[in-house]
Amino acid sequence: RNSGHTAQFSSRVDSSMVKQVFLDKTLNASSHWLGATYQLTDVHVTEPSIHLPTDQPTTTPSFQKVQLNFTVTNLFYSQDMKQPDSPKYQRNKRNIEDALNQLFRNSSIKTHFSDCEVSAFRSVPPSNHTGVNAQCNFSFLARSPYQVVIYEEFLRLTKNGTQLQNFTLDRNSLLVDGPWRNDRWCLTPGLVSPDLPFWAIILICLAGLLVLIMGLISFFLVSKEVLFSYYQVVRAFYILEGYVLCGDVFCRYFLLVCEGFAFSFS
Repeated sequence: RNSGHTAQFSSRVDSSMVKQVFLDKTLNASSHWLGATYQLTDVHVTEPSIHLPTDQPTTTPSFQKVQLNFTVTNLFYSQDMKQPDSPKYQRNKRNIEDALNQLFRNSSIKTHFSDCEVSAFRSVPPSNHTGVNAQCNFSFLARSPYQVVIYEEFLRLTKNGTQLQNFTLDRNSLLVDGPWRNDRWCLTPGLVSPDLPFWAIILICLAGLLVLIMGLISFFLVSKEVLFSYYQVVRAFYILEGYVLCGDVFCRYFLLVCEGFAFSFS
């Protein structure tokens, strides 16, 4: 009895190899049997018109190390903080790493974050507070520059850079991959103030430019009034005193000069 059955294989398997293996495994004496019941008379292996989807290679995001530096004000530095194998070093290293990992995993850039590791503790004179050097792994951030994005997220989740769980921080000590601090203002390459949006910074710059232009206009208007007043005084002086206080040639020449200035500004 003829019966059509279909078996699907990955498109990467050679059809001739499938047929040969099938015939070898079903050969019993001089004929082919499928089990003890079905005798096979005609076997065909055909390529399907629609190929099954093949497995796509998975890509893992590449991470880059970002240096994070800040100062802990309620952790006083001691000599055993230099020793990576000391209990105090290990305890504080673990606590700060846990705090940083929890912070960024609850941030708006959590999909780009992997983990943080404390690389060193340092003394911050003269207060004897403890400086922290940490390296955090982030994948590529679409928003650029990435230092500003990480900086602003850290401030937002640490009460403006003052509280990291049980650790109190010096807000002005935060650095992200170098000198990306809060003393950054308009139109400096890649630098922004974390406390003001871009539109506010642009408005401040435009307002400053407008004040400068108004100052220059006021200066020229005042200069015009001063010269015109000076011209009228000299003219009155010439009419009243005439030839008594100065010679005729000098007074007429000076009067003509003042009249020229007054005409140019009128």
